[in-house]
Amino acid sequence: MVEIKPFGAWPSPITAESLSSGSPAYDTCVDNDAIYWCSTVATEQGRGQIYKQTISDSSTPPQALLPEGYDCLTRVHEYGRGSFKVSNGLVVFSNNKDCRIYTIINDEIKPLTPADTLYRYADFAIDAENRFLVCVREEHFVNEEPKDVVNVLVSVDLKSGKETVIAQGKDFYSSPRISPANNALTYVCWSHPNMPWDFTELYLAKIEFENRQLILSDLVCVAGDKIDESISQPNFGIDGTLYFASDRSLFWNLYSFDGKTVNLLLEEPVEQDFVGPAWRFNDSDYTPLKSDASKLIVINKNSLAILDTKTKTMTNINCEYDHFAYIRAFLDKEGNEYVIADMSSPTEPSQICSYDIKNQTIVHIHRKSMATRLEPDFLSVGKEVIFPTTNGKSAYCYYYAPKNPHFKGNGLPPLRVLSHGGPTAATDNSYSRAIQYWTTRGFAVADVNYGGSTGYGREYRNRLHLSWGIVDVDDCCNAAIYLADQGLVDPNKVAIEGGSAGGFTTLASLAFRKVFKAGCCRYGISDITLLAKETHKFESRYPDRLIGEYPKDKAVYEERSPLFKADKIECPVIFFQGSDDKVVPPSQAEVMVNALKEKNVPVAYVLYQGEAHGFKRAENIKRTMELEQWFYGQIFGFPVEGVEGVEIYNFP
Repeated sequence: MVEIKPFGAWPSPITAESLSSGSPAYDTCVDNDAIYWCSTVATEQGRGQIYKQTISDSSTPPQALLPEGYDCLTRVHEYGRGSFKVSNGLVVFSNNKDCRIYTIINDEIKPLTPADTLYRYADFAIDAENRFLVCVREEHFVNEEPKDVVNVLVSVDLKSGKETVIAQGKDFYSSPRISPANNALTYVCWSHPNMPWDFTELYLAKIEFENRQLILSDLVCVAGDKIDESISQPNFGIDGTLYFASDRSLFWNLYSFDGKTVNLLLEEPVEQDFVGPAWRFNDSDYTPLKSDASKLIVINKNSLAILDTKTKTMTNINCEYDHFAYIRAFLDKEGNEYVIADMSSPTEPSQICSYDIKNQTIVHIHRKSMATRLEPDFLSVGKEVIFPTTNGKSAYCYYYAPKNPHFKGNGLPPLRVLSHGGPTAATDNSYSRAIQYWTTRGFAVADVNYGGSTGYGREYRNRLHLSWGIVDVDDCCNAAIYLADQGLVDPNKVAIEGGSAGGFTTLASLAFRKVFKAGCCRYGISDITLLAKETHKFESRYPDRLIGEYPKDKAVYEERSPLFKADKIECPVIFFQGSDDKVVPPSQAEVMVNALKEKNVPVAYVLYQGEAHGFKRAENIKRTMELEQWFYGQIFGFPVEGVEGVEIYNFP
């Protein structure tokens, strides 16, 4: 029997504890008949663990390679990834405990690089003979400014650990890849004020390894030097062909380089992005096949597809999943080829699967979802909504209706609007246990891809140029207004939540608009002048394109900063912050909390010791979700049982 209970207070099968049990896998790597991946272990203070499993025998449980004391994580660019690589049984990884490179051979862990340096390493490529590796090295200094940090590309002798700088002079490097077919090395680089989705360059060189040292020759700029384009995810085919993604057509399409010219892989550019923004290292949204030099596996919207470079055609293949990440190819001893990837769908949580290309079927699940699967009667599937926004334009969001077969509420449900981080990033409707946490409790959710989000081409992405704090705010507000006008949600119980850059959009929406009745800010930016002055090198010039040049445009920064308009915020806000956050320091939250206290606005503040940018510890993930729900219960007037609250200043 269905019980009537206030929206937001429905008992749910999803516990807050379970939200930390399904940490996503990343940096998936295939080596011989083994698959490796990394995942953070929330119950071990969020350390990174490397797992290994035999591909042909998925019945054997994955093997964890790192004992306590090791943390496979890199903080190059602060966002990291590309934290390990495997070649012919040799594992190379970055240890976050001391930032050194370590190797694992026959289960023996040894340091490769010296101790007591201020270097960080990421994005490894290893030659076929395991003689050397190439990676990004980031040098830090005591009491440094962002401009002091030095990024270069280095080779490291895998026998002695000796490092040699092989590319320098640009502000940033990424994606070193080695081709054993023709002894070639490729990499991407860019300089301030560009971000990797603005304008980058792609280089290609011949390589030789003499006297234990890597030597580059015939260096050529393949793309990015003559036209403005963002180049991403270079990769070599089995015959040495260089593939890469470029948005020279205003969408990230796929191209090849034949040694003389750049060639589009399809007959004509298509209006879709085949890759995403390069926030982190080692993304792989497509891969060349190992059995056929003329074919690649790509993501064609919500389907895997085979792209034939000879016929310049793309053919979808049947797969029960429709969201894919870290795509790799594997060829077994019988010549059968498989796609190995992190796969999910709106109803299926993320799993690492082997897909048989010939028979078009999933043959192995190597890493099952760590969280308990939700019964279909509880599942709310995100539906893409195109809604009208400012200046006669349209924007996008995924709308999730509240769903729980045991309960219904009176009237209309509260709405929780999500503002994703980045801001140059995107959301999709792949299964999110965190979203289902809210919908099963009686909340509606709108996950917004505001102007500036990726996946819709460069023009949509560029809507944020000099307009951050305007376009994103308008779109989040207009999403809530549209859903309320459609009679789907209660306009008097609308909250907005966001982390990092999404936290800025959250605070700006509360300060400059009167749409939302509550807000939740996780490690968000309140004073963008501090962002321009305090943040790390990777993003230190990011605001140039989003806001303007600082300090020349200081007035614009202050005009857009929620801190300077704290007196305009009238609704309650809760803040969550990590004490060790270098991307958005705690001062960003604390100046805002103090300002709201002084203005008599209801505000709560939760500081987690030892957490950095994004919460990794199980107890903090649990606490954040429970407290956010409890906070809304206090504000919107529904009961939330079993949660120890915190002080809400200026709230009776």
